[in-house]
Amino acid sequence: MYVLYDTRSVHPLDRYEYARSSVATELAPVAIHGRAPGDLLAVMSVAEVGDFKIEAVTWAADTEIIAHRTGRLIRECDPECYRIFLSVNGGARMEQAGRQVLFRARDIGLYDLSRPWQAVHPTGPVPMQLVMLTFPRTLLPIARAGVAPLVGTAVPRNLPGRSLIAEFLIGLADTATDQEDEPDLAAALQECTVGLIRQRLNQPLGFTPRTRHLLRMASFRTILRRHLSDPAFDPDRLAELANVSPRYLYRLFQDTGITPMQLLKRLRLEASHRSLRNPLMAAAPIKTIMTEYGYLRPDQFARDFKRHFSVSPTQVRGTAARGRLMA
Repeated sequence: MYVLYDTRSVHPLDRYEYARSSVATELAPVAIHGRAPGDLLAVMSVAEVGDFKIEAVTWAADTEIIAHRTGRLIRECDPECYRIFLSVNGGARMEQAGRQVLFRARDIGLYDLSRPWQAVHPTGPVPMQLVMLTFPRTLLPIARAGVAPLVGTAVPRNLPGRSLIAEFLIGLADTATDQEDEPDLAAALQECTVGLIRQRLNQPLGFTPRTRHLLRMASFRTILRRHLSDPAFDPDRLAELANVSPRYLYRLFQDTGITPMQLLKRLRLEASHRSLRNPLMAAAPIKTIMTEYGYLRPDQFARDFKRHFSVSPTQVRGTAARGRLMA
């Protein structure tokens, strides 16, 4: 994910004005009001996966701040999108279409960015954390009038699949940059959003077995990415962290044509390939990169890398270096 804004990059006395100007650069710009806090932390990171934007927000202030999405701002910039809003740790209070929601931890809401809304950011010692999934309304095969009763409301906590979506979105915020080009992730996001809304409207094809499978596999990839550096990571540990049985884990992988350890190896190799091409890692020895992604033996790393990419790690680094010189 790339950082859209971070108040830690400016002097503490400038942070409130910096935040007020920064939120105007968001996909759906807002205006923030309230007494300037003595201390303010406001960070937004963004990633794009196909037509979806994943936005992760961290916010902490010692005074209450209100964010408004006004009619004027909508007229000036209307992305014509819906937004699924996940409050990781609760506390936010939001209102749209006359409906107000006080979010608890892991609550999910739906909002229409073409309609005014306001959000009250809480105060307290623990920073508020949000994950937002924004997508064009055209991706949803449901008329806007049909979706209207859902905007500004929270997803019932007993809705089948809600917890799975919450875990998926939280993990996605951690690893979205590494997944931006994965077609399976875009498909999971599509099924997740459509399935969630159809489920709430009691329509057919809500959370289908395929939807659950895609979300589960996406969650497995997220867990694996968090443990790429652990050479001892194994399927039993994956099953434990995913809160499923090893037998169920292997059953889910049967239809993919790949085992959990084969997927882990692929993710390690792809991450090392990105690092070898990253100019910020140009001075890092290849052995250091190899170790960072869970390999202990250089010969095994070189063999697996060449088999997967048809070129050696040294060739990838050399090609990247020549490209930078020519740029």
